[in-house]
Amino acid sequence: MKEKIIVLVLIWFTTNSHAQLHEFGTTLGGSNYVGDIGSSMLIRPNAPAVGLIYKYNRNPRISYRISYTSMKIIANNSESKNEVMQQFDTPLNKTIRELTAGIDFNFSEYQISHWKKAHTPYLIFELAAFYYKKAEGTAENYSYKSQLGIAIPFGTGYKAQIFNNIILGFEVRIRYTFTDDLDDSLFYKNEILKDHPENAKFGDPNTNDWYAFTGFTITYTFGKPLYYSTKRR
Repeated sequence: MKEKIIVLVLIWFTTNSHAQLHEFGTTLGGSNYVGDIGSSMLIRPNAPAVGLIYKYNRNPRISYRISYTSMKIIANNSESKNEVMQQFDTPLNKTIRELTAGIDFNFSEYQISHWKKAHTPYLIFELAAFYYKKAEGTAENYSYKSQLGIAIPFGTGYKAQIFNNIILGFEVRIRYTFTDDLDDSLFYKNEILKDHPENAKFGDPNTNDWYAFTGFTITYTFGKPLYYSTKRR
């Protein structure tokens, strides 16, 4: 009797040790920024973004996720609809390197073992840490120093199985940062434009900067959770 119990326990443990489905792949798309320079459109990808993503599908409704993304942010005041901002030649061209962790909440039960359930829209809730370069010094002598920032990303997506273990998704992820100097607007105002008669109108100190990712995820799934174990039909 004891031997049977031990065998049953081992079978249960072995099955459940692989009872989750994993996804690993890449993200490809575009990025954009919203702040004191350039366009004020929240979703307007104008620079490349690429990264890696891992998901742990806890159940058909919830997935844990970790991602690393490198994205450019490019802006120029010639793109602004604000006539005052158009007077300042303060272009932005930087790279943000971001690490996020969070969850996906699927609108419907997602199961790759069934054609009718192998796709779903979902919401994204994350926390993010990112590195960027910040200008320091004076107009005559300045340099760029690495800076750590924190952001609250949120967004939405849609994913579908396109071939066996390959999942294609489309996501829009928006980040609200806790800094107003992602674009060096304080440096421009206090150093580069300090003698400009209109410098007091440059930027808005009451709003923080935003950036966004818009693009595709391509992941490979592996592992056989119990609720994915039925034959496809």
